Amino acid sequence: MEREFIELGLGNYESKILNALINKSLNLRELSQKSGVPFGKIYSVVKNLIKKDLVMETNTRPKLVYIENASELIKKLMREKDRSHAELRKHLINLASTIDKNKGRDTPFFEIGTTIKDNMKIQLRTFNEAEKEVLQILNVYHKPNSNRKSKTIWEKSIAKAISRGVKFKCIYPELIQLPEMINKFANSKDNSFQIKRYNTYFTRCDIVDSKKVLLKLVQEDPIQFGGVIFIEDESLARNLKNIFNGMWENC
Repeated sequence: MEREFIELGLGNYESKILNALINKSLNLRELSQKSGVPFGKIYSVVKNLIKKDLVMETNTRPKLVYIENASELIKKLMREKDRSHAELRKHLINLASTIDKNKGRDTPFFEIGTTIKDNMKIQLRTFNEAEKEVLQILNVYHKPNSNRKSKTIWEKSIAKAISRGVKFKCIYPELIQLPEMINKFANSKDNSFQIKRYNTYFTRCDIVDSKKVLLKLVQEDPIQFGGVIFIEDESLARNLKNIFNGMWENC
């Protein structure tokens, strides 16, 4: 597992030591021999692993170094890798977006639309870019029968997303009648497009793959379109997903 430990962010000596300890407790000299880490380096590397709460040591003489629970070790390393990756991703997105903004260029990480034409194009990003999951909150201002030209295009894009394995969970207002194609999706036996009914005034939004968010500023009059925002931000997506899950449970 040495290579896997390195891929999870550990150093070469740390990976060698964990690989040696994965099935057996060892004292420092045995650990040096089995791992191939020089004896003069063993003590400092083990102390660092203890500090990271990845290995433990006994109070016996000689002391034995051991991994208390292999599954918990892997879980901890994966969680730290995910956290580090998310921070790096957010940093690079912000950096690239700032560079493009300063040069007057568009960025796919943050897009704003203020017209009905913008709305049609940016909404398509939800369906075209989704890889695994789309969560949608459609509030009480949703008008499924208005602007049918755009909505028909979106529904065809939903069908394509479903065909490549994307799962949809959507919250619709209680009394609206579903369009024919949406109703067909909802009645499919594979549960690829699930619908629950709930009346909310919460902002119309899509959460895409737990990392992208579409927000629509709409009101009762569908002609009065405020705007649409598409942003790639895992923290915002996580917050909105928590809100969605709360609504879903209350439906």
